Amino acid sequence: MIAKVIINNKDANIDQCFDYLIPEEFSGVSVGMRVSVPLGNRHATGVIIGFSESSPFTLKPISKVLDKEPVCSESKINFCLWMKEKYFCSFYQTFRLFTPPQSREKNVRYARLIVPYEEALSSIRKGSYLQTETIEKLKDGAVETSLLNSAVLRTLEKKGIIEFLTKREYREAYDQSKYKKSEKYVPTCEQKAVIDYLDEKIIKGETDTVLLHGVTGSGKTEVFLQAIETCIKNGKTAIMLVPEISLTPQMVQRFVSRFGSDVAVIHSKLSPGERLDQWQKIHDGDISVVVGARSAIFAPLENIGIIILDEEHENSYKSDTTPKYLTHDVAKKRCEDENAVLLLASATPSLSTYYKAQSGEYKLFEMLNRYNDIKMPEVNIVDMRGEIFAFRNMSPISLALQSEIRKNLDNKEKTILFLNRRGYSTFVSCRKCGYVVNCPNCDISMTYHKKTDRLVCHYCGHTQGNYTACPECSSPNIRYFGTGTQKIEEELNTLFPDARVLRMDTDTTSKKGGHEEILEKFSKGEADILLGTQMVTKGLDFPDVTLVGVLAADTSLSLDDFRAGERSFSLLTQVCGRAGRGFIPGRAVIQTYQPDNQVIKHAKEHDYKSFYENEIRGRYRMNYPPFCDIVSIIISSDNKEVPETHIKEVSKFIKEYSKHETGKIYMLGPMEAPVAKINNNYRYRILLKCKKSLDTHSLLSGIYEFHKKLKGKSFISIDINPTNMI
Repeated sequence: MIAKVIINNKDANIDQCFDYLIPEEFSGVSVGMRVSVPLGNRHATGVIIGFSESSPFTLKPISKVLDKEPVCSESKINFCLWMKEKYFCSFYQTFRLFTPPQSREKNVRYARLIVPYEEALSSIRKGSYLQTETIEKLKDGAVETSLLNSAVLRTLEKKGIIEFLTKREYREAYDQSKYKKSEKYVPTCEQKAVIDYLDEKIIKGETDTVLLHGVTGSGKTEVFLQAIETCIKNGKTAIMLVPEISLTPQMVQRFVSRFGSDVAVIHSKLSPGERLDQWQKIHDGDISVVVGARSAIFAPLENIGIIILDEEHENSYKSDTTPKYLTHDVAKKRCEDENAVLLLASATPSLSTYYKAQSGEYKLFEMLNRYNDIKMPEVNIVDMRGEIFAFRNMSPISLALQSEIRKNLDNKEKTILFLNRRGYSTFVSCRKCGYVVNCPNCDISMTYHKKTDRLVCHYCGHTQGNYTACPECSSPNIRYFGTGTQKIEEELNTLFPDARVLRMDTDTTSKKGGHEEILEKFSKGEADILLGTQMVTKGLDFPDVTLVGVLAADTSLSLDDFRAGERSFSLLTQVCGRAGRGFIPGRAVIQTYQPDNQVIKHAKEHDYKSFYENEIRGRYRMNYPPFCDIVSIIISSDNKEVPETHIKEVSKFIKEYSKHETGKIYMLGPMEAPVAKINNNYRYRILLKCKKSLDTHSLLSGIYEFHKKLKGKSFISIDINPTNMI
């Protein structure tokens, strides 16, 4: 018998199937097991993806089988092959998404009596107090050896009184005792329509894609919970995805409160050991519900009934690293394979998703009223142009917002403030010569963080000490430009010295459990104001938050991206929706230098449909998604000349290809990427607009293969409809 093996290596040159003989002692191997095999003059690790009876090659035998059972089922192997083909990556880069994290299993050693208690006592000499004490501790059952005297244990073992045993213990990702049991609510008419439809599909095992467009506070989470309850009652499993880690604590609380220990959690802030144990529980069939961020879509669940993407519009559902998958597509494929339902949910669906729902490709449900008929927050737009010239207010917090914050402090009500930047200042510059401090590894300015008095590159992570004098002209006139969350926190402490402020950004949540700690403090009333970046704009549900302030609404509007309006509307609508979710009416203040901008006006009225109709017309006129695919092709290398040469060769290939596809391909470039250097790699880019009638995959496969043949070492990245245009 011959095993077909793919080597665990992302190198495109060996990303292919190799044949190996299966020695007699390994005759029980299965698809999905990892093996050690000879490759040239070395050994490599690979995974078995299939078998055959013959091969045209002279074969070497498998050296070693590394697993007792498959780490990846045959269906998941096929899924990996599908992803490899779709996202132009190596098999290994997809396979590692489905395999267990690399970590040791936690085994705890115990001691226990193997003779009756009385017999054990009679077997030791009188006066042996330590031995007597140890036997007393073992009287009621096994005890961890770490809690006992090791020398005494060895003595008792020699006497035949005790034995040792080792048990696998699971590291838990959450503390179930913290959560009170919750019961399902009586659904509203809008909720019931969705729940009934999902229940029917789940019970019948019919695959479908459903969009739930529900305003903030309309009760989407209760729909999720009741649909998943139907899954569990029918012996099926479910995956519940949130776009980022900051949303996980509240979602875990709701799901564990409803389903108890039947819930597993997967996200990047777990320790390797915790991730391994969560993966193992899921793999062993001990779990029915998986809650987590993007990577949880690869959880080793079987018999899935529903996959839910909450806040489906979020950019973080698109992977920025290879494979550059869109979670929606991966989830849809899993649902098709499992005969499951895919539920996409958002108060502000992405234009592409809503377009598919409007055109009938997806089933659409809308919940346009808040639960218990609570009113949407009243939104006030503040024109920041008048703050300086009319009121002489130099603070980044307008007088109107200051007044509203004071009202909340007086009324013992909570406030959320949103600023779409972290750090203290956006860049550091010399007032004399104009020098801007850039990262030495990237073509980007560094951000100043006041607490640590250091400069940080938010692309490659490089940090360095702050300058007190200009490195170019030695002038002491170093100044900080722009406003970050740290600077706003300082301003709040000056304006409201008695207010308790919590800052929630990447810096304050970097430690393990950081998100949960901050949200728990805010929930328990240990702070009056929660200041944060995008982490505070979505998913958070605090009934006593009655005021939301947006400090720089123009930031996302000014981005060089055709989705700038869509992202801005979503951010503003989502963050304003954090206010007034209890019985006290909510208010929101949006600070802007563009008060007449249509996006801001639609957000003020919570009017998604008007925003959609206006935006989709513009997309159609300009031939942007969903009416075409945008493809980013980036070639990079640590040698500047190589990617520049290669990108020109690729552009020639595209021009030749487009002769046969008249009017279907529009090329921008080749050119330097907007950020021309990241982490000492030089980057050149081509952007393609490909009409939907074009076989885009065939074109991109051709580019990928063409690049392999070019002389010189460079890396190619092909991203379809990228969320990050740098």
